[in-house]
Amino acid sequence: MSSDGTSAADLRHRLDNEALGRYLVQTGDIPGLVLPLVTTKVGYGQSNPTYFVDDAACKKYILRKKPAGKSISPVAHQIDREFRVLKALGSVPGFPVPRAYTLCSDTSIIGTEFYVMEFVKGRIITDVNMSELSTTDRRKAWFSAVETLAWLHSLDPEAIGLAGYGKKQGFYSRHCSTWSRIEAQQAAIKDPNTGKVLGRAHESYDEVMDYVRANLPGERSAIVHGDFKFDNLILHPTEPRVIAILDWELSTIGHPLMDVIFFCSPFLDDYVQAGKTALAVSAQEFPYKAGNRKASGMPEPGELLDRYAEIVGYDLRKDRGGKDWEVGAIFHYIRSGTISHGIQARTMSGQASSEFAHLFFEKTKAYLDAAVQRVKRLKEESKSGSKL
Repeated sequence: MSSDGTSAADLRHRLDNEALGRYLVQTGDIPGLVLPLVTTKVGYGQSNPTYFVDDAACKKYILRKKPAGKSISPVAHQIDREFRVLKALGSVPGFPVPRAYTLCSDTSIIGTEFYVMEFVKGRIITDVNMSELSTTDRRKAWFSAVETLAWLHSLDPEAIGLAGYGKKQGFYSRHCSTWSRIEAQQAAIKDPNTGKVLGRAHESYDEVMDYVRANLPGERSAIVHGDFKFDNLILHPTEPRVIAILDWELSTIGHPLMDVIFFCSPFLDDYVQAGKTALAVSAQEFPYKAGNRKASGMPEPGELLDRYAEIVGYDLRKDRGGKDWEVGAIFHYIRSGTISHGIQARTMSGQASSEFAHLFFEKTKAYLDAAVQRVKRLKEESKSGSKL
């Protein structure tokens, strides 16, 4: 704690407002910007630190930057990719993304690369149970979101300037290798104070990943967001409809199945919530449980997937007779567990951008336990089927 009561965490995330202001005025990329600027760290988020930027005319913007220090993985925190996809999608009439103003690769300004985008006023739903919405609005919000996701997946990347943003083939194969490599890098991270190594995300990590590699989903490609969920969406201030999609750090060209399963994951029987599963909280009124959906206003997952299929022109549930969906769900849990493991690694190395990173620790095991159980079930079903 400093003499003025500022915590070490606040000091670590403080920006040079004067240098930032001078740079932004010099670029001329933000019309009508009035100095001086005041920046305020947004507490929510685990990867790229995010800030409110208020100018002297009371206009608000959003700044996202790379975290300080050396990245654990070379594919993480790619601010330039976020900016590129926002600019490209902003060229699509009506598509709900904030306006991207400027990208700065000069690390001398505020210490790391950053970009500035429009502040979109609305509501971000951080409670997966959607408690702040009425039962009627919950249903409408889910349909607005799935329709927005289907719109994203229907866009032609090359037509909007995203040629080369990712490869159209071999998505799951590449990502098995990518996430395995990232997990190994994270596992080797040491606590600088104690020298203790973080260790593997799960003792069965390799076994589960090998199962996915042996049963890869077929080929489809689209612009995928990579983290499409309600707390990365902005709803209209009073209406249950999506007006902006945020946090494009994990976006690429890839298999749309990944986005769809991730988005619909609260409806899975083994959904992981705060380190627990839907089954573990079944005594409570979990709104996504089959018997609670109607009363809570949640749609049936089949309704959402029917609407998605209607827009994109294919049904992901039917690929390879449903096997792709099953394998995609396993991959979803591996990926989620690896991301949670990464938050542990960044916290250990002092890079986590949120003071609440410890809340993610218990999730790593829960995600990967779910993957292990799904692999076990599919293997048992395969053995049983072969005997018939």
